[in-house]
Amino acid sequence: MTVSVNISKTLMDITGEPRTEIAILSILKDAIEHRTEKVEAEIKSFEKKYAMTFEDFRDKFQKEEIPESYSYGVESDLLDWEGLVSRLAKYKSLLEPLS
Repeated sequence: MTVSVNISKTLMDITGEPRTEIAILSILKDAIEHRTEKVEAEIKSFEKKYAMTFEDFRDKFQKEEIPESYSYGVESDLLDWEGLVSRLAKYKSLLEPLS
């Protein structure tokens, strides 16, 4: 892998790691962990709003046990929440080989 001197220096300044490849892996891990934290916080806000996990919400939604299940707001929350859960799983799978 070829990396410019400026980028190598910046990576070393940020991570303290002189080996470019290791520094890049460290930056990637930090970025994924940061995104994971953001997604987890968004998921927690949905869990607080509906007082349940996504799995429980989805099950109740499918059984039409959620008030106003087919309103725009509730359906939108379902789709957004589902996307966050999927993204979180993806981020966690990306972290495994970096740990």
